[in-house]
Amino acid sequence: MDASAAPPRYERFHELLAKTEVIEAFLQKKLPNVKRYGLEGSESIVVLIDQIIYEGAQLGISDVVAGLTHRGRVSILPTLFNYPKDELLRKITGGSEFADDSPHTGDIILDVPKLTTIQYSDIDSPVNVEVMWNACHLESGMPVSMGKSRTKDIGIARSKMDPDYIIGDNVLSVSLHGDSGFAGQGIVAESLSMSGLAHFTNGGTIHIINNNQVGYTTPPSHTRTTRYASDIAKFADIPVIHVNGEHPEEVARAARIAVAYRQRFRKDVIIDMWSFRKRGHNEMDEPSFTQPAMYKVINARKSIPTQFEDKLISKGLLSKNKADTVRREWLNSLNKAYIASAECRPVGPEQSHVWKLLSRSGSRPIEKTTGVDENTLYQTGVDSVKQSENIKVHPRIERFHIKPRLKRLQDGQGIDWATAEAMAFGTLLREGYNIRLSGQDVGRGTFSHRHAMFVCQESEQVYVPLNHMEDCKQQQTQQGKLEVVNSNLCEEAVVGFEYGVSTEDPFTLAIWEAQFGDFYNNSQAIVDGYIASGETKWGQQSGLVMLLPHGFDGGGPDHSSCRIERHLMLSNDPVDGRTHSHPLPNIYVTYPTTPAQFFHLLRRQVKRNFRKPLIVAGPKTLLRLSSASSSLSEMGPGTQFRPVLDDSTISDPQMIKR
Repeated sequence: MDASAAPPRYERFHELLAKTEVIEAFLQKKLPNVKRYGLEGSESIVVLIDQIIYEGAQLGISDVVAGLTHRGRVSILPTLFNYPKDELLRKITGGSEFADDSPHTGDIILDVPKLTTIQYSDIDSPVNVEVMWNACHLESGMPVSMGKSRTKDIGIARSKMDPDYIIGDNVLSVSLHGDSGFAGQGIVAESLSMSGLAHFTNGGTIHIINNNQVGYTTPPSHTRTTRYASDIAKFADIPVIHVNGEHPEEVARAARIAVAYRQRFRKDVIIDMWSFRKRGHNEMDEPSFTQPAMYKVINARKSIPTQFEDKLISKGLLSKNKADTVRREWLNSLNKAYIASAECRPVGPEQSHVWKLLSRSGSRPIEKTTGVDENTLYQTGVDSVKQSENIKVHPRIERFHIKPRLKRLQDGQGIDWATAEAMAFGTLLREGYNIRLSGQDVGRGTFSHRHAMFVCQESEQVYVPLNHMEDCKQQQTQQGKLEVVNSNLCEEAVVGFEYGVSTEDPFTLAIWEAQFGDFYNNSQAIVDGYIASGETKWGQQSGLVMLLPHGFDGGGPDHSSCRIERHLMLSNDPVDGRTHSHPLPNIYVTYPTTPAQFFHLLRRQVKRNFRKPLIVAGPKTLLRLSSASSSLSEMGPGTQFRPVLDDSTISDPQMIKR
């Protein structure tokens, strides 16, 4: 395929550019004191995004996950992604994107999401576009979009049952960045380093750097040590296309090349679009305080939309009357929307079809028992250590892991944490749920306790016993899949990725385990901006589980505490036991002390009619402590998680003085 041979879509480009320029001027006139982080000087971004989506649609892409930055979101949402203009103006003027009686606080206009559909006249099928929510921490949405797009793509492939499926066939991830943020934020390098890993690839993300050659007030010479903002991607062998944003037709050509490369090689690709920023970092700034020479040049230039419009008219490709009509009709619609914004009543962001199967935020919980028939528990425990004929297991695993587990299962007593976890996983898999267990060394487990996967001592082939439960095959039941993900050695991007997984598919149990509990420190921005507050801000539920090994057992100051106090501070769970205005807390923070409690927590996470993040202060010494074990009956029918375990050694609680 010749990526440069596609016919031009100049009329479409002109419409997008003209509308962008009109809405920017409209907002500057009507609301000059609002910080909108405008797109003036970088308007070609709308052409670039539209052409990427168009090219993808021609090649069979049905869905796009778009991660936008602050800059330009206010213009891009209504111009390209059909965000209702009256709702947008209501939001800009101080209203909420939610109804007045909504339990959600909403977010700033620069972070709001959007589900929409784009239909191109010359392509039969529409493209579903999900504009992602954005937390204010720069680039934090990058791995979230990656996790969501991969999970969405796999979900579509499962529904199609396509035998020739390749990751990335259905969903395209598009991620916008600023030049200084892309060069400076460590999460970018973390995300790029995992973009080609087997359990993290989404078939390739197209990254767009909106390179306006200044970071807030700081010039490129002080924001990076490299020549180009995109140079950080060189370590991952990601190709970069540099393009001048003042030429929309060349920007569209860059989009065609990028999509063709991504579809051919299923790898990330970067478009570094050089542009400028007409005003300051926001509209209240005076940029000539710090870049006087640059802004003398910028202020003397015609706008990019006007330059492109003049070029089309001079070449006879567009009439002056048509150009004026586009601008006039768009301005009229904005004026009408401005008047209507005072009375509009938004319903809030839409939900995807899978989330509609669960209760909305604010609903009362339906708590089901999570116990399982003891024969099923026993068989699942046995299956968790069943070996394949083609796998030679390490003799120490055979002696200290497999045989003791089978003995405990036979006795029905002394069930340890790893066995309880395996039975929770296995019983959920039997019921058709998928599980994704991610983190550093989770297959074996930091403390060599889990062994969810066996590695052949001769071939190093990996075998996951719970994915091969024989009775499920014999009964031809649809067993779920356990994806064991030994992640790369980072936390922030991986936690963001798993959060994205959890928000796309509520029926996949997404788990991230820290190697040691305090290692989650590096992902604090994801915990604050997404996990703890995502439902409050955006109405987006998440069932992500964070397993944080906790315990002061001689590991030193940096391998002991998972900082329980921080998680409790993030929770809005009322301390007096009354619900007040919150039917449920934003997150659950738990410190289970028996394997049975852990078993029920994991199963409860997907058996409820809603989803909440679960923070587990997990065991270390307790993993093998005989007094911290459970019986099969504690996980049997009619049992469930108990928030507090009574002290069974106390016969008369009234006698307790302290």
